[in-house]
Amino acid sequence: MLLVNHLPSGLLILMLLSCHLIVAVPTWEGMNGRSSIGSLIPGVSSIEAKGPVATGKQPKHLTVHAPGRVSNVTVGPPSKVPPPEFYIHQEQLFLLVNETAVYPINVYNSTTTHHLPMQLVLGTKKEGITSGSWRWKNTMLYYDLPNGKSNDGVYYRCMTASGAYNVYMTFVATQAPDGCQIMTLHSFARSFKK
Repeated sequence: MLLVNHLPSGLLILMLLSCHLIVAVPTWEGMNGRSSIGSLIPGVSSIEAKGPVATGKQPKHLTVHAPGRVSNVTVGPPSKVPPPEFYIHQEQLFLLVNETAVYPINVYNSTTTHHLPMQLVLGTKKEGITSGSWRWKNTMLYYDLPNGKSNDGVYYRCMTASGAYNVYMTFVATQAPDGCQIMTLHSFARSFKK
């Protein structure tokens, strides 16, 4: 058994101080580590589609055909997993794939495969039309080019020959082509500046 009166006074003081330090370790109730990588990135949120594409009671969110992998962007109904989260950094729209991967949403020229000129595709690096910039205007997502052209926040969900739905856009105001539904994309969970 350790007798306190046999310890040098300096060692006794050191032991008493270290007990206070151990008690002062910060803790956060209800948090076992971080809940998700999204909680560390300001402005991250899901993106919800509005317009004819979003009929019914369930919201439809921007997502990808193959979650966690490079694939075409689509708009889908809720599933058993929460909708994916997106954010804009340095005018580039990103998707949080998982705890270790963040991928850009790229814009590709699709005039050879579709009547709408630009398609949204998830990639591992910035590719396609790289001069454009993503931005929020209140809750609505916009895509602009340096020459002043903008999609004015209008997107299209179109069925392809394979039967899958992809997301397209154009800088020219147009009716929704056959097999397409017009929509706008919104983030309601993030804080925004007017």
